[in-house]
Amino acid sequence: MTAEEIIKTRDNLKAARSPLVAHWEELAELYMPFRTMSASGVPDLNSAEDTFDTTARRAALILANGLASLVTPREELWFEYQPPRPLRNDDAAVRYYRQASENARELLEASNFYEEIQECYIESPVFGTTALFIGDMDADGLYFLNQPIQTYYIAEDHRHRVNCIYRDLNLTPDQAAGEFGKENLPSEIREKVGTPAGMTEAFEFIHAVYPRKDRDTKAKDAKNRPFASITVCCKTKEIVVESGFEELPFAVHRYRRHGRCPWGFGPGAVAKGDPRQVNFLNQMIDAATEKAVFPPVIAPAGMEGEIGLGAMEITYIDTTDPNAAGILREWAPAGRIDYAQARLQDKREQINSAFHVDLFQMFANRQAASSSPLTATEASFVNNEKLSQFSPVFGRLVSEMLDPILNRIFGMMVRNNLLPQPPPSVLSVLEGGQRQGIAMPAVLYKNRILLAMQARQNGSLMEYMNLAGPMLQLYPEAADVLNFSKIVRDSSRNTGLPEDWINPEEKVKAIQEGRAAAQAQAAQMAQAEAAANVANKIGNTPPEARKQLGLG
Repeated sequence: MTAEEIIKTRDNLKAARSPLVAHWEELAELYMPFRTMSASGVPDLNSAEDTFDTTARRAALILANGLASLVTPREELWFEYQPPRPLRNDDAAVRYYRQASENARELLEASNFYEEIQECYIESPVFGTTALFIGDMDADGLYFLNQPIQTYYIAEDHRHRVNCIYRDLNLTPDQAAGEFGKENLPSEIREKVGTPAGMTEAFEFIHAVYPRKDRDTKAKDAKNRPFASITVCCKTKEIVVESGFEELPFAVHRYRRHGRCPWGFGPGAVAKGDPRQVNFLNQMIDAATEKAVFPPVIAPAGMEGEIGLGAMEITYIDTTDPNAAGILREWAPAGRIDYAQARLQDKREQINSAFHVDLFQMFANRQAASSSPLTATEASFVNNEKLSQFSPVFGRLVSEMLDPILNRIFGMMVRNNLLPQPPPSVLSVLEGGQRQGIAMPAVLYKNRILLAMQARQNGSLMEYMNLAGPMLQLYPEAADVLNFSKIVRDSSRNTGLPEDWINPEEKVKAIQEGRAAAQAQAAQMAQAEAAANVANKIGNTPPEARKQLGLG
């Protein structure tokens, strides 16, 4: 594509996105005013005088922090690469992909991943869409960058997966030189690098990433990689850099999708009207409270200027004065604040429900509402109910955000020789028996959200055992239907036990065979001992008795 074609495509995508811009600005004002940008480029924060309630903003942050701590916790092992299913029993393949998992975790820890994914978690539920850039690995390691919602444009393939993204870049000459190389910049921008203007004057660039349809699959250069990467300077309308990526370098997550719109919608849109009502109700309650604390007073006209309304002030009246008959009294008492408070609480609950606050705070809320502790059975039922509402959200987060990130990291580790020598079994077999390329792994997630979902299987098992217990007592053979070896193994993993606490199947089989051999040997020894006892007793029997018994 030429520079003019890229600019035109960006403009078309921008026009298609334009109906959502006002919607996003309103959501930012309600939930995260620091994301509403003014023309100067600094956050356009609302005045404190306009903010009477922070329920919506706290709900968005609670959901974001909950996702960060439960889905991608920095302090826990939340994912693991697994061999493709045909290689799950290949010990060499298992060790190779487990080592890849350790290397990936070290790279993520040393990068800015956890800081930038937190920004994605904030934007996703509010705006419904979030995008994370996964740059190519360099000498400094991995590099991630959250993309602000109004700075990029997306398109989908025939399966409604995002495969094309254009983003606007406003860079100073110094920043552009660091990003693209000084020698690649137009002369008008290049000559300002290193000058005072190079630090302050901004220029607009377009970065376009899309699938290449006409490429030489045998060529190894950047311009023949599966995804094109072209940067255009808008002022000079010329291509600055043309390169490519092996994988789509963006993970674009849509909280929920509706119809054919490529952009997502989240709790922010669902509860869009509630924050304004909550703010208004809280403002009215503040006004009513002020009126209740400092009520208006009705007094005789003759006492104007003589009434003390402050604390401990005394108002003296002349009992002989005819105006004394108009005794001071409260005028127009305050309205029913309790009605407004009940309505306010209802609106707050609607906001918190939309943002799954009850899921992430259910234990704390339960303990605050009752003096009795949360029982294990009650916690299980509450957990299942909340997770059933959150499960679809988590599934889309995995498929659109986490899987692309981890798959791209694995590909970069392979290309940068950051993995041990692969065993032959993990190499793809091409026609003619030639081995080339490493098979992409599956990803096993071990975060607490997924473990809680898997724990529902354990709850089903316990429910079944309570039902089948009496039946097993009357008919023990009914237990033959159950594969207890698999049940014990899967239930222990569902509860989150470390893998090295669970014996491999080969070791379990060896233990069982050893136990069976020991039992057979013990039975044989007992049988031999019994035979010896019989022989001994026969030897001590009198000859006449042995003849009668036919023993000789």
